[in-house]
Amino acid sequence: MKTVPPSQMNNRKGQKRRIRLVLFFVLCVFVWTGYTLYLQSGVLAEKKAELNALKQEMAIVQKEQAELTYKASRLYDQEYVAELARKQFFYTKPGESIYVIPEK
Repeated sequence: MKTVPPSQMNNRKGQKRRIRLVLFFVLCVFVWTGYTLYLQSGVLAEKKAELNALKQEMAIVQKEQAELTYKASRLYDQEYVAELARKQFFYTKPGESIYVIPEK
């Protein structure tokens, strides 16, 4: 059987202590990383929900913008403008009469 001198015994104890210390720090880093990921996943879920809501709102606004652009482009048509003037301001062509019928 081989005997180990006391100086090597202390050296091994010190080596084991250093390995344990390094492993402890590695474990702490993993725990901290996991905790940070856990917190960030909640924030990420909130941001995704907010993004979906904003996308829906954007689709509604784009649809409304398309409608308004279409209405604005129709204002260049003389017949359409004349029709609007008749309906909204009761304008008439020469020789026409306007009869206002009360609604019930």
